[in-house]
Amino acid sequence: MESVRIIRPSVTAAVASLLAFAALALSCGAYLSLALLSIGLLASYAFSARYENLGLTKWTLRIVVIGSLIFSFWVTATKDDNAFLDMRYGYSFALAAAGEIVLQFWRREPTGGARAPLIVLLSALVFLAGCTTFDDTYHYLWYLAPAYFLCLTLALPSFRHTTIPLRLMLVPALIALLLGGIGHAGVYVYRGDLNALGSKLLSGQHTTASIGMSGRPLLGSSFTLRDSLTRVLRVHYLGDDPYLRGMVFESYSERAWGPGLDQRTFGPYREKPTHPAAIVSTITVDRLDDSNGLLFAPLHCGGVQAAGSHFLEWAARTDGPLRTPPADADPLVYHITLGKGSSPHGVIDAAPSADERARDLVIPRDIDTRVVSKAKEIGSGSTTDAEKVEAVVRFLHGNNQYSLTTDPGRGDPISNFILEHKNAHCEYFASAAVILLRALNVPTRYASGYYAHESEGKGTTLVRQRDAHAWAEAWIDGTGWVTVDATPGNGRPDALAGAIPPWWRVWERLQDLLGTVRRWVTTSDWTQKAAVFSLLVLGLLIPQIYRYWLTRRQRHLGFRYSQPEAALAALALRFERLLSRLGQPCPEGRTWDEHLRLTEEFIEARRVPLKAFVSDYSEVRFGPLPSHSEIARLDTALHHLETSTKKETV
Repeated sequence: MESVRIIRPSVTAAVASLLAFAALALSCGAYLSLALLSIGLLASYAFSARYENLGLTKWTLRIVVIGSLIFSFWVTATKDDNAFLDMRYGYSFALAAAGEIVLQFWRREPTGGARAPLIVLLSALVFLAGCTTFDDTYHYLWYLAPAYFLCLTLALPSFRHTTIPLRLMLVPALIALLLGGIGHAGVYVYRGDLNALGSKLLSGQHTTASIGMSGRPLLGSSFTLRDSLTRVLRVHYLGDDPYLRGMVFESYSERAWGPGLDQRTFGPYREKPTHPAAIVSTITVDRLDDSNGLLFAPLHCGGVQAAGSHFLEWAARTDGPLRTPPADADPLVYHITLGKGSSPHGVIDAAPSADERARDLVIPRDIDTRVVSKAKEIGSGSTTDAEKVEAVVRFLHGNNQYSLTTDPGRGDPISNFILEHKNAHCEYFASAAVILLRALNVPTRYASGYYAHESEGKGTTLVRQRDAHAWAEAWIDGTGWVTVDATPGNGRPDALAGAIPPWWRVWERLQDLLGTVRRWVTTSDWTQKAAVFSLLVLGLLIPQIYRYWLTRRQRHLGFRYSQPEAALAALALRFERLLSRLGQPCPEGRTWDEHLRLTEEFIEARRVPLKAFVSDYSEVRFGPLPSHSEIARLDTALHHLETSTKKETV
């Protein structure tokens, strides 16, 4: 039997794919995986072996190759906190496309013809993912992009069966390169203006951390995270306090609260010893978003312990926050012990020192002096600090209304909010409460975190980005720190939260599944990973092995279909020779129908109507005893095929 002719893609198509792999490797860092893919692509030109595009075979290879690429990428990939989008998902899709390109090069069927658009599309997607950066240091794109498009343009004619004049091939390519160069130059020259416009459209505030909390809150015109459904925490057995504080701020200047997160000095977190009798319950928190490492806990908690080997840091001189080091990006579960009453229990609600108390009483210079006078008026009938807190909250509820957007006006926004009866969001109410209470000689600080309210059932509470909230914490002698939420009830996250779309819940279930897999990948040792991966591959190969065994067994037993009569047998032999002349001989153990389906693109490209003959032959072969007229009709049809394909010899 004659050997099967291997039709390979053009060298320019291979070079274009390799350039796309190079761009992706430089962007996502998956150097080893893409280097192996490049070697695999080049090896398809050195070896003639090809895989059959049968059901189990093709899906087994795809699962093994693409699964290995994505698995190895997520083991080492980390999220870029400065990126607007999490590109780990985009890079995973691009790696899957790169793996599919290499598999297309190793398929037995020709790579050109009807499947050419798929290869072009996959190559373009890989290169596009490799170009997803606005960093000026990525100068390699200036060289890779023209080279890629040139090679891709030169490769396109090889996917057709008619010759395209060179001028018709290059003119559109040059026009596209010219338009692309003009567009790129425009974006490059005006990139500063475009970035400024994007920032203005996205938010009127400081850059906000992806967990829904700014490292230095700025009083702006809107509160941008109220509609975000991204999950942040899953809390088990929350208790009675829904306020999960992340950071507190004591200084105010030029519309911003400080000190910023990057201005704080962190050291090892050490809990104060707590008597077991003072512990009421324990809260377990699963941190679903680890963008900046903050831990969130109620004000009155005895201590926080991280599961596993996580190291915790605490900024002692600025009342926190509590966090994991920036280099620790692993999934985190931590436990919070709750104490009795509101008296100090641990580091978080510890009594302020003399210096801290003094800082929590400072009236910023930005504040209008009329605000201090207004505070004296508000608290004129109060004799205790607790009564002053109640008076301030009552005043703000009656003086201002909640609104997601506001006009800060000229000058200090807190002063304008109080004196001009402005409507605003929770950050303004919290800031006003801090300033008014300080004017009444009550040590107060600004706090930000989450208001937990969404129940998942079975003692579990889900916290989303839209639950971000701001409030005040006041120190009352004889009682301790108390939470002061001056925001009206219709402005709290529980009142503003809308229904979750069903499609979003389906997406969250998929995220949970991926999170479980990633958590196992990052916490299990390499022996377990290798064992599970080997079992998966073995499970995929077992059907292939069983199928191969059945084929060998049938051959060993000498199983054969019933033999046709001599005239039909001669026609079958001639048809087999015809397939060989076309360069696509039918392998032993494969039916003609199956073989034509697998070589459909190759056969149709030569416009040879083989399917009609196979259909007529099968009808005669497996029907009643054939007549002389039927045999003659088949002989005539086959002779016509043989005559029309004399030039298709190999």
